[in-house]
Amino acid sequence: MLKKIALSCLSLTMCSTLAVGEQSQPRKKVAIITNFSETDAAAHSLVKNFTDTLEMSTPRNIAFQHDYYWAGGNIDAAKSHAKRIVSSQPDAIFAATTPVVRALLHETKTIPIVFATVADPVGSGFVENLAAPGKNVSGFINSEGSIAGKWVQYLKELVPGMSCVSMMYNPNTAPYYKYYVSPFEETARSMNMTSALSPVADEKDIEAAISALSSKKCGLVLMNDSFNFIHRRTISSVSERNGVPVVAYNKATTQDEALVAYGPEEADAYKKAAGYVRKILDGAQVGKLPVQLNTHFYLSVNMQKAKKLGIQVPDSFLSRVDEEVE
Repeated sequence: MLKKIALSCLSLTMCSTLAVGEQSQPRKKVAIITNFSETDAAAHSLVKNFTDTLEMSTPRNIAFQHDYYWAGGNIDAAKSHAKRIVSSQPDAIFAATTPVVRALLHETKTIPIVFATVADPVGSGFVENLAAPGKNVSGFINSEGSIAGKWVQYLKELVPGMSCVSMMYNPNTAPYYKYYVSPFEETARSMNMTSALSPVADEKDIEAAISALSSKKCGLVLMNDSFNFIHRRTISSVSERNGVPVVAYNKATTQDEALVAYGPEEADAYKKAAGYVRKILDGAQVGKLPVQLNTHFYLSVNMQKAKKLGIQVPDSFLSRVDEEVE
């Protein structure tokens, strides 16, 4: 069943101000949609970076109405939510992940959309170019395709005897997957490893893909994909049971399935997205706001996972790590 959290004012202060004498001030409506799960605390934390930043940048006499939509990795749910959002005519939409941006752009060419956690907006057809998006959408790219090479390098550094590596993704939630494939394959080849792709669609596929890697003594790269994020705990248990080392893109993953993670600090993008929404509500044209890249990247390693897999993390690696997960 599709769910939508009840409408809420951004803060009690704003709501009470409106009630006692600012009724003439128009209420701004901002819709928030992600392809994450409604029950995922890590996803809520990311979205809170957006709402808190927007609140702090907003004059106290302006009230907000926020609609929250969680697609939970379901493309049909994303499409249904997109229809509901557009029919409600919000002043702006904040969209996290590629599938929900795609669904929104199918429904509207006029309502301003600001995104985060999107990989390839030009290749996906969302914007004309990064400097001048030119449409009703702009935002913040979480990583460039070249990062896939770093994932392979870090995994190989921790498991030097590894001779093969595969990259897992869901083609439905990561239609941009080719953006990462070439750097992934080229880096594996340069390090004398064979490479393969592991497209998956459900937990049964995850089990089968990881089991196959175990028999070949391969490592696993998790593509920057909301499906992988949603199913990170399943990937954790299956990979650990099969002795498969995992490298991923998101700090939250080293709390669960990944041995090592390298990627952007996504909280920064959510905060900056709030700044873009604020500008749009003040009259800026979204199509003239440049798409920006994340600039703050981090490296984290799960020491418990390393111990369970029998991997000794060298001091030379630890000296470069931003966070050791115990």
